[in-house]
Amino acid sequence: MEFNNPKEAARIYEEYSRVKGFAVRQGKKIKNKRGEFVWITYLCNREGFRNKKWLEKQDRKREHKVVTRCGCPAKMRIKPRIGTGKWFVARFVNDHNHDLLPQKFVEYLPAHRRISDVDIAHMDSLRQVGISIPKIYESIAAQAGGFNRLSFTKRDMYNEVRRQRSLQNGDVNAALRFLEVASRRDEKMYWRYEVGVGQHMCDLFWSDGRSQEDFKLFGDVLAFDATYGRNKYNLPVVVFSGVNNHNQTCVFATAMVSSETQSSYVWVLRKFLECMDGRAPKAIITDGDRSMRLAIHEVFPDAHHRLCAWHLLKNAISNVCMPRFTSLFRHCMLADIEVEEFELQWEAMVSECGVKDHKWVKDLYSKKLLWATAYIRGRFFAGIRMTSRCESLHAKLGRFVESRYGILEFITNFQQCVEFLRDNEDELEFRSSYGTPVIQTEFPELEKSGAMNFTREIFARYRESLKRCVRVTVLGCIESEGTCTYVTQKYRRPEKRWSVTHHGMSDTFVCTCLRMESFRLPCVHILAVLVRLDIGSLPKSLVLQRWSKAAKVEMSGVNQVDNTEAFYRSRVGAFLQHCKRFARVACQSEENFKVYTEKVVKDTLRLEMINGDAGAGAGSPHAAQGVRDPIGVRTKGTGRANELVGSRAVKRRKCSTCGCLGHRRTRCPNGPRVTTSYTEQNTMPSQRMPNRDLTVSYAGNESNTCRRRVG
Repeated sequence: MEFNNPKEAARIYEEYSRVKGFAVRQGKKIKNKRGEFVWITYLCNREGFRNKKWLEKQDRKREHKVVTRCGCPAKMRIKPRIGTGKWFVARFVNDHNHDLLPQKFVEYLPAHRRISDVDIAHMDSLRQVGISIPKIYESIAAQAGGFNRLSFTKRDMYNEVRRQRSLQNGDVNAALRFLEVASRRDEKMYWRYEVGVGQHMCDLFWSDGRSQEDFKLFGDVLAFDATYGRNKYNLPVVVFSGVNNHNQTCVFATAMVSSETQSSYVWVLRKFLECMDGRAPKAIITDGDRSMRLAIHEVFPDAHHRLCAWHLLKNAISNVCMPRFTSLFRHCMLADIEVEEFELQWEAMVSECGVKDHKWVKDLYSKKLLWATAYIRGRFFAGIRMTSRCESLHAKLGRFVESRYGILEFITNFQQCVEFLRDNEDELEFRSSYGTPVIQTEFPELEKSGAMNFTREIFARYRESLKRCVRVTVLGCIESEGTCTYVTQKYRRPEKRWSVTHHGMSDTFVCTCLRMESFRLPCVHILAVLVRLDIGSLPKSLVLQRWSKAAKVEMSGVNQVDNTEAFYRSRVGAFLQHCKRFARVACQSEENFKVYTEKVVKDTLRLEMINGDAGAGAGSPHAAQGVRDPIGVRTKGTGRANELVGSRAVKRRKCSTCGCLGHRRTRCPNGPRVTTSYTEQNTMPSQRMPNRDLTVSYAGNESNTCRRRVG
């Protein structure tokens, strides 16, 4: 046979080996003085023998791999034909000294296992949304018609992932290149990192353009908490989040820190402040971590800090261990009461439970401005009382990232999680703008006005207040210069009175219950006054921009440029859908299958010849030099493991008698000596287990015996 080039010869010999039941590898390649190849040899993969030094090695850490080299003589040698430029077979040996494999086993040979570019692109796209390799393998097998139709195994997919990581010149450098490319697409993309001892990365912060735009609109309230076990370095991940106009969690920024110290949090918060053009939040909710609290006080001194109610109740259970105290403390913390009433209830609680001098209770009382609703009333927290939104966000994040992910994989999959949240937001925008809610109250004009201004989720809360305002009675009005003060009372509750002041010039309403200031929604007392004044639409002063449908109308879009890699993956995905549809039709008959398969193969070869090696030299941009991967850390979220990253801590047995490790009570060498005696009660031979009295005597105390009925 003659071939146009060595690649064609290698391809044909490889196809021949697949049919015969063996695999091929390349042998010697001989050049002449001019550097031209004069002959190339292709061998059976079982040619040669394993070096003896590997067989005789003593200090092995792994078991020997099976020996596959047996000195097989089969080979093909090709040489160039002078004058024509073609290659011909100069020597061909078809004799094998081993059994050839059946066809069903040939695909398991490494030389015949390979993943196509289409399958790699498919795998990468599914991994970005948090789907595991085994599930991806099952999905591709189902599309191919069975596992036996695949030309690769799960191990090959893991090897491809490992190969991609090895080409990144370090995990951190690849992540920094990814952020650099993202900043070209998004001109507002902000990212900073800090290196520590040995040039190891220790802190990383990033925020994209849309997150910064969201912060401008909804950044008055900020909640953040650390989550653990989201990467292979055990770096805590701090997600800065808030609440948008749909009462849905939105992400403002993300950071990874190497230590949960005050200095680390100060660095992160300063980068956050720099990223947001110096705009600080007005209110912050955290879990009460001391390092966080001190860092917030240093960077955001004017922001009101609120402690998470759930964490406080959890600490109350662990520190006081009194259910009655926990119940009373919950009421004191969350009840919407006046300050005087809070103080009376607190004194009654500590006296009843006898914890007046308890150190933790006294420290808790000194921080009452950070958690008591009575003292927090009038400050806007968007209805957030605990970091459960952060925990919910962390749970969603767990669907996209795994603990074995590196920095690059975490960032790419985290951004997918953010895109998932934004897609939900777009759906809520559609629901709020499409259709009109059914009128359910006795005040249709006010209800329609709320439906036109508020988003669907906020309107539901507004309508509940509108339903309850019928229970409020306006007792009278006190007029003064430019203002009218209305005294309201709850139905048959004369001790519950509130004053609503209406400023005529500015058309604003202020209620002594401070619900409008706390939640930015009109309270039942203000709504009762609107009904009294026969007002048919909500004044602009009662419609907060952050809760309205038009909150993001004027938000500037984030400038983007073409992303070649993203467009390539989208084209592959779109073309795959057409191929699947074509395959279902073309494979219904044997004749169509042969005809269209031949056409597809010809067209593929033609396109490969046209494209050639286009883009082969388009490598990744130069890696950031000098930055090394982080060092695995221990944090409060790491757990009780004794080792760091990449190892498993083994829980050793502990004896309950002597307290020593390594054995149980029944095998304790220092334990009591046990002697047993049996008194047979029934010796009938037909009984398999007779009833008997068991007497156990301990050597340490002969008089201490126990009798137990056994049987």
